Parts: sequence; C-alpha cells; structure tokens
Amino acid sequence: MSETFTPIARSRAGYYCKGSPVHFVMVELFRMESTGSTVVTLTFKNLYSRPVMEFTAHYRCKNRAGQVIGEDDFSYHQVGAAEGECFGSDDGVFISDEPLGSVEVNLVSVTYDDGILHSLKRCAPVALPPLRPLPEAAREAVRRTLGVRGVRYYPEQAADGWRCVCGAFNYNAGQGRTHCSECGAAKQQAFAAVAAALRRA
Repeated sequence: MSETFTPIARSRAGYYCKGSPVHFVMVELFRMESTGSTVVTLTFKNLYSRPVMEFTAHYRCKNRAGQVIGEDDFSYHQVGAAEGECFGSDDGVFISDEPLGSVEVNLVSVTYDDGILHSLKRCAPVALPPLRPLPEAAREAVRRTLGVRGVRYYPEQAADGWRCVCGAFNYNAGQGRTHCSECGAAKQQAFAAVAAALRRA
C-alpha cells in the first residue's frame, strides 16, 4: 500500500542568489498520514542553457521555538532538468516528528551535463520584494487575458529580474527575461493585464 502525503503549507522563496544558474523556488510541507510526521520538500529551477545533472543544497529546519532540529546537505542525482525546468519537489529532504517553524536553504553546488562541478557558495542572497496578493476580481480578469493558471499576485520589477502574477521570480537569464518560466506569461502582457484589470475594478 502506497504512502499518503497531505499538503500542509507551501512558501515561495523570498530571495534569489545573485549570479547563480539555479534558483530556489519554494519549500513545501506535507503530512505523512501513516505516522503524522512532517516531510519537507524543496523546489529549484534551472536557469542555465545546459541540463542540470547533479545539485546540492544545504537546509536548516527549525521548530516553532526557533531551535534547529535538522541541518544537512542534500544532493539531487540524475536530475536532467533543462533550462527553465523545476526539480526537487518529489524528494523529501527532512522528516520531522514535531511542527516546523521555518526552513532555511543555501545553494552549495551544481553539475551540468559537461560534468564540471560549480560551487554556488559565493552567490550572495538578495531579498525579493514581498508578494502582494491581487484582489480576487482582478485575478479572474487577468486569468482570462493571459490564459494562464495560478494568477494570484501583483507583478513586481526587481533589480535582477521580475516577479510574475503566479508568484514566480524570473531571473534575468535565458527565457526568464521575457516570459515566466513557470506559467508562461509574457512579462509585458502580465504587467499590462494587471493595470487594465485594476482600472476596470
């Protein structure tokens, strides 16, 4: 009999690592129904033109009192993620028997299909603008205009990229420059659709 996992929470990354060819996208928590334990998964996105083959991140999990209850490197093997593709969400990196308060993630290294390992430890984290939820009426209008799913937020310009209406951060590398690599929305159309929807509201 297969294990059942129930979603508990998900949070998009509030930062990006400047110069990194891999972007940390989100952390998700699931409840393992057979034991009640919490399972942590992390999602990353390849920004480079070559496929990611191996990737290592460092995680630090804290309980609600702020105490570290789990910390280690976690490596993803035989990834095969092409440019713009996300990976990692199917791998549990940590299992906790107590409720979690926060999960911190640092990028360690990436290896592409050329077999060369690149350290990411010098790619400094840069805070992103906080996500601002769109009013529900505007969300539906923007969905119809763009024809994409997951419209929830105001798009935001950042120093090295932009935040899409789906919440994804698109770093100024590869296809992230003009189209969201997660929902496919065109940057200019997304900003224009939100502005038009708010004028009509």
